[in-house]
Amino acid sequence: MNKPLVAGALAAAVVFMPFASPASANAGAAIRNIVLLGAAAAAALGITNANHKKRLAAEEETETDRRQASYKAYYYRKNGTYPTAEQIHAWYVKTYGNEPAT
Repeated sequence: MNKPLVAGALAAAVVFMPFASPASANAGAAIRNIVLLGAAAAAALGITNANHKKRLAAEEETETDRRQASYKAYYYRKNGTYPTAEQIHAWYVKTYGNEPAT
């Protein structure tokens, strides 16, 4: 987790380095650079967080599909017919205590 953060910070430093005046006493430019760096860091964290949430949702949906397929196979072996969508939903809520992720 720290490698991408360090790499991002170094990349931002390389990108913004030409815009920084080395011996400047210009307070406006310093504040602008700080704000720009802060905005870039916030955007990077926001994108990372969004991707993380998207990946977790996809994993949860895959797990839900796997559970439901397993139940369908079990139900078919036991009864010789496939369960209805309502039966699958009722079983999932009863077994796992929450709505399926679909």
